[in-house]
Amino acid sequence: MSSKKHTLGILGGMGPEATSVLYKRITDRTVVSCDQEHINILIYSHAELPDRTGCILCGESEKLWDQLAADVRMLKAAGCEYLAVPCNTCHFFSDRFREEMDGRFIDMIEETACYVAERRYHRIGILATDGTRKSDLYRKALEARNIEVIYPDELHQKDVMKLIYDQIKRGEKGDKHLFQGIAQHMHGRGCEAVLLACTELSVFAVNHELAGGFYIDAMEALAKSCIETCGGVYSY
Repeated sequence: MSSKKHTLGILGGMGPEATSVLYKRITDRTVVSCDQEHINILIYSHAELPDRTGCILCGESEKLWDQLAADVRMLKAAGCEYLAVPCNTCHFFSDRFREEMDGRFIDMIEETACYVAERRYHRIGILATDGTRKSDLYRKALEARNIEVIYPDELHQKDVMKLIYDQIKRGEKGDKHLFQGIAQHMHGRGCEAVLLACTELSVFAVNHELAGGFYIDAMEALAKSCIETCGGVYSY
């Protein structure tokens, strides 16, 4: 851990509630005895960005990237030394984020893969948007660490998307019974745990106080890395 504090930029709004969950998670998980021991954070919640999954699946990713790149440059010009993006699907552009930030990009996918590997899981279910599934970044990162990846079947993937888009993104708490059906399906396929690989599912986890070793929240891994990278002290 560095003794020097670094300013963190959070490019959020994808969705706005998920961005607030990350900020609260960082605040809650930082060990402090006074305000000054927290890390410095600048948040841009760009809610009007087009839907990430839609852009990726429809071949309009370059238009989306142009807006993201402008946002990153704004945060960098404002003094942000590191960048975090609380949107799993947006990590389709992880290499470009890293390039824009001169390597100082806190990659949620990689940090989560490390987090999972440290806990010695061998077979993980991935709950994510269709866009994140298409990029297959979690599979690549986890299989590089000898962790097998399982996605839901077509029927249960539709339930995942329903939970994300028809419920959480509309400001609802999310149907716990629908989620439990998805989780049971993944358990039945031999998954030791399921990874909440969409920040809307991180919101769902907060809404329903999900706990236990079967659920791994990518947002937790991101918060941990943000704190430690920027000079704070993390504690769960």
